[in-house]
Order: sequence, then C-alpha cells, then structure tokens
Amino acid sequence: MTLAGFAAVIFDMDGVLVDGEPLHFRAVNELLAEEGLSISLEAYKPYMGTKTGWQDMARDLGLRRPLDEYAARYRELMLEKYRTHAAPLPGARELVTSLANAGVPLAVASSSIRPWVEACLERIGLLDAFDVIVTGSEVREGKPHPEIYLLTAHRLEAPARGCLAFEDAPAGILSARAAGMTVWAVRTEYTRGLPLPDPDREFESLTQVDLGSLIGAAA
Repeated sequence: MTLAGFAAVIFDMDGVLVDGEPLHFRAVNELLAEEGLSISLEAYKPYMGTKTGWQDMARDLGLRRPLDEYAARYRELMLEKYRTHAAPLPGARELVTSLANAGVPLAVASSSIRPWVEACLERIGLLDAFDVIVTGSEVREGKPHPEIYLLTAHRLEAPARGCLAFEDAPAGILSARAAGMTVWAVRTEYTRGLPLPDPDREFESLTQVDLGSLIGAAA
C-alpha cells in the first residue's frame, strides 16, 4: 500500500512519537547536578535532536571529566527513563497503528542510540509497527546531515523524494529536507517557540493529521 503521493512514512522518535525531550532535559540536569551545575530550558534547546548534542553541551559548559564518563552516565540515565517513563504523544499510537494496518511502509529515523530507541518503542507498544529502524548508532553524520534519512529510505527500498518525514526540531527538518523528502513538523512544548526551517506542513499534534487523505483509498 502506498499513500497519495508518498511511498513511505518516516517518523523521528523524540518529540514526534514520544515526549522524549523532557526526559533528556531531566537526565542532563541530573548529570550536571552531580557537579553542582544546571542548564535552563532555553539554553538546552539548541542541542535538541542532534547526534552531537551532549558532546557539544559538555564542551560549551566546560565540563572537566573525560567525555566518555559523561556519555556513559548519560546513556545509563536515559535508558532507565525510556524504559520506565516514555509515553506516546497524542495521536502517535493511533496514526502509526492505522498506517501499519493499511500496509504503509513505515520507519523510525532517530538520532538516539539503538538501545534507547528499542526500549522506548517497546514501552509505548510500537516496536513491531515499523519495517525499518535506523538510529544514531548506525550513521557517521548526525542531523542536520541527511545521512540518516538517506539510509532509512535505502532500507525501505523507497526513493527519498517519495518519502514523508515527521519531525519536530530544526536539525531534523533540515536533515529530511536535505535528503529530498517532504517534511511535516509537529510542534511540542520544547519547539513551540523555536523557528522551524520551512516545513511543508505544520501541526500542533499528530491528532491533527488527516488520516483519510493520508492513506487515500485505504481509509
């Protein structure tokens, strides 16, 4: 089954399928608190949705311990949070399940590492809904580079220009657009005040996506 005008649909995870950014923000501040530091939400926003976000933050904040130590502790904190606190955003489970039941090729393209992605998708009951899952563990370049979206399209055996990507953060929108995809943006609390780089369409939540027109004859 294909959609009207689209060969496949690709979802970012954090900020699209799950309210992941609050979990990341909380984990970052838990880690920083171990050194008597903290970061505000506004200062944190530019690091969202990128493969090198934590590395850049450690550099910018002048953290003195080896980066590997921070990265290992952060991975541990986030895995626990995804396993126990991940929750689907409004409309996410319904949209993905309906598309999967209609036979639409589906994928996740997330900058997060594979253990986080699998733990999160299992927690919200969508792990088996996707034909392809590509994570930051499998690419050299992070968003906004198009590598992750090009690899996802390749694994879907779909032309990149025929794919629809759902994203929430500027880096992800730029990544999917650079791959040649149509990009629909979903606003979250964390991106509501952030200028988004010209997505093709914009929604306040996935509940606003018109499933009938998206699936076409399968609706």
